[in-house]
Amino acid sequence: MTKHATLVGGSTADRLMHCPGNFQLRLRLPDLPEISSPYALHGSAMHAVMDRGMPNYAEGFPPLDLLIESFQEYIGDWFLDRELTEEDFRSCIEPALIDLDRLMTEYGGGFRVLGNEMRVTFPGIPGAFGTTDLLIGNATWTILVDYKFGANEVTAVVKDEQGEYVNAQLQFYLAASINTAPKLFTKKRFAVAIIQPRVLDGETLTHTAVSRKEVSIFVEDLAATVAVAVGPNPPLSAGDHCKWCPAFAICPKQSEAVFSINALGEIQPAVPVPADSDDGSYGDFLAKAKRISDMFKNYAKEIDDQLHRFLEGGGHVPGWKLKYKTKLRQWIDENTVEKELRDLGFDTPEIWQTKLQTFANADKVAKRRGVKIPEHLRVAPESNETVPVPESDKAPAVDRDTAVNEFAAALKLLQES
Repeated sequence: MTKHATLVGGSTADRLMHCPGNFQLRLRLPDLPEISSPYALHGSAMHAVMDRGMPNYAEGFPPLDLLIESFQEYIGDWFLDRELTEEDFRSCIEPALIDLDRLMTEYGGGFRVLGNEMRVTFPGIPGAFGTTDLLIGNATWTILVDYKFGANEVTAVVKDEQGEYVNAQLQFYLAASINTAPKLFTKKRFAVAIIQPRVLDGETLTHTAVSRKEVSIFVEDLAATVAVAVGPNPPLSAGDHCKWCPAFAICPKQSEAVFSINALGEIQPAVPVPADSDDGSYGDFLAKAKRISDMFKNYAKEIDDQLHRFLEGGGHVPGWKLKYKTKLRQWIDENTVEKELRDLGFDTPEIWQTKLQTFANADKVAKRRGVKIPEHLRVAPESNETVPVPESDKAPAVDRDTAVNEFAAALKLLQES
């Protein structure tokens, strides 16, 4: 296993640009075995399905129905550690193909595959490389496409505390692709896209055009960041980019508050004070305490992961050991279960259950059929319950005074009726 082979890659570019000190911090970590989650393994298998089929379209894509049929032939074939099931095809592969077709239509059609699983090297930074998922092109555009088969939304354009900018991973792969295969981009316009068919809350297709100037600025910015990262005392910075950082557990920006309860300040009341009598002190205390409690949760999760990986790698941790995970029991094959339950006197409703498909699955079918599900078919129950969220949350804030008055008025009308 190589020890942190590259300084920066597509998946780490955003983190390094937000936190240059991350590189040297990661160098302090011991070599630990990678333990892939079931979600990561599933995503890798779905990537493998797309990778198998795309080289067939170097001369151009067929109509959508024929494209879907060609990939449907892979159902039952093995990809990495699993067989492609009908469910995986319907929930991942088919909607990804539909979104790819939609993307190509929006950019004028007439596309063909230019590169599939292409290894690319970033200009000017030794050891900076990556592998693109898909490059497609027509007479006007060259588009870099990245598949995401997880449920968390990732967008082609990112909005955070630094403003709005093109996803750094996509910019890295685009710049590296131009550096590696410049002829594919000659006299062309550029765009980047993310296709994520299983996203729970968000767009399954996001994309944006990228100018040559933007690519050049990104190359310069990343080179400058690398210079800082390998220099003396590079700065550390906490933020959303910390989520998947392997050095999370040893980062001073994360652990300092965890190990110092004094970060709460001097005000530590044992019980809440009435909201209308607070001079602001208790609100400030809760803001600090919430930040630290969230940090504890993230820190504990990362420590558990590091502990597991260290033990898997043969390390010794006093008081801890590995055991085999207990898995939930499951039915053996359905036909055998049905037969034996019927022999026991079970009726059909006592063996099988039917229920409506989830919103997500129904939406995918609607997209495939080119129809729109009427909004009146699904409703959100009214709620008078509240939940605290960061101020950055898109939902409007609840005005408690208004809510109390509305409740009182409704109660009065109920009593008078």
